[in-house]
Amino acid sequence: MRVTFVADHESEPSAFSLGDLCVPPMANVLKVFLENGQTKSFKYDSTTTVQDVVTSLRDKLCLTAGEHFSLVLEHVKSLKRNKLTLLDPQETVARIAARPGAHKLRCLFRVTFVPVSAAGLAQKDLNALDYLFLQCCNDVTQERFAPELQPEVALRLAALHMHQHALANNISPAKLTVKTVE
Repeated sequence: MRVTFVADHESEPSAFSLGDLCVPPMANVLKVFLENGQTKSFKYDSTTTVQDVVTSLRDKLCLTAGEHFSLVLEHVKSLKRNKLTLLDPQETVARIAARPGAHKLRCLFRVTFVPVSAAGLAQKDLNALDYLFLQCCNDVTQERFAPELQPEVALRLAALHMHQHALANNISPAKLTVKTVE
């Protein structure tokens, strides 16, 4: 099954559009939230699987280390606010949309299988490492896994972010280390 991106358009509401709370949902359109703040919308039918969407996103985002990525559902408008549910790659999107309470879920594209080594991931796929970094920062700022952030962890994340910014602005890596930034 080929998955196609869709532009925003008006149509009949669907239970599983999972759009922003102020945007009306679209029929048979899955809205996937990315860690960089963007959303991608996919038109689906009864045969579209979770894996079809993941593959399309990996291609669109130029990710070669695709074995680390999956779709997850996040509970919104619920007491289980930070609960994430990993989706089976073989399950159809239509079946997920038919679940009770699907309108209270958001679909996220996440690194769900964390690599053993960040250095190894950087050598294999720098885009995947950048995505993982954004995801970690978002998890911290959204208090997704811990209500209190230890000062040491916050300092390390800030140092990594400053390091990334410096490298993106062509500051010599020889002059810059994470320890120096810390």
